[in-house]
Amino acid sequence: MSNARCVSFRNRQGMTLHGMLHEPHPAAARGLCVLLLSPGIKGRVGPHRLYLKIAARLVPLGFHVLRFDYYGLGDSEGELEEDLLADMYNTIQAGRYVDDTVAAMDWMRSECGIDRFVGSGLCGGSISALLTAAEDRRIVSLLGIGLPVVLDGGEANWGRFLTRQQALEARRGFFVRVFRPRSWWKFLTGRSNYRVIWRVTLRAFGLAKALGLEPEPEPGGQVVDDTNPLFAPAFFRLLGGGRPALLVYSGGDRLQAQFEEKFVERNRSRIDPADPGYLLHTIPGANHIMSDSQWTAELIDVAAQWLDRTHPPAAVS
Repeated sequence: MSNARCVSFRNRQGMTLHGMLHEPHPAAARGLCVLLLSPGIKGRVGPHRLYLKIAARLVPLGFHVLRFDYYGLGDSEGELEEDLLADMYNTIQAGRYVDDTVAAMDWMRSECGIDRFVGSGLCGGSISALLTAAEDRRIVSLLGIGLPVVLDGGEANWGRFLTRQQALEARRGFFVRVFRPRSWWKFLTGRSNYRVIWRVTLRAFGLAKALGLEPEPEPGGQVVDDTNPLFAPAFFRLLGGGRPALLVYSGGDRLQAQFEEKFVERNRSRIDPADPGYLLHTIPGANHIMSDSQWTAELIDVAAQWLDRTHPPAAVS
């Protein structure tokens, strides 16, 4: 494993945050740190030790890797005041941990003299990186893993704001399950998600919009739905500053469909099809947390190759 050491630093509220810094050999160091930011309420290790596996690949290439617990998570000080996970996730998507990320970069500058960063992390870690990049140009690129475009609203909003791809997949699933006695028992005993069934059925017959069950555009053309209003401005600020992005999505996840339908389709006039400023890679069949070793290996390979091309080592004179 790479040369790793425990680190601690304070955020702007005076709370001590704890983490691990993985350092390359000084002769190979590129002067660039990859921030693996905590996903949701999970800590600095990541699901199935994902962040450790990423660090093990990147550090020998010359990248510093910093992973730490935000306030209220893991070993760091502070408490979470929210009662519901959905409320917690929505605060993350509104920038809850931007200040902690800035504090980590400040510490890296004072401790290691590093002032250039790749913002990264799974899901909530990626949106924290993006929102920080919108405010702090020390983040020179974004490696988004399952970058969310929408706010979290629990099961109710999942049924209310289905993407077209989700609706299509749900209809296919209904057709298969209609021949299963167990599915009928679940339906008749009140354990099915009737909201989703109802909306998907109405969509199939083109009746959802007529009955007022589809989000309607405001006078300015903005659709009122579960899209994070901070996402598009932050993403365009990143790209507008010439800072590249690689977005890796799981093929078995809903997040890529949301990115395509709720960001790309609505902003085609602002995205250059020849050079959109970002690359998108999909891992077929993968789940949200990349739990299979083959999915993890593909993620790490794609990320490492992109980072090596985007941030090559300094030429030796």
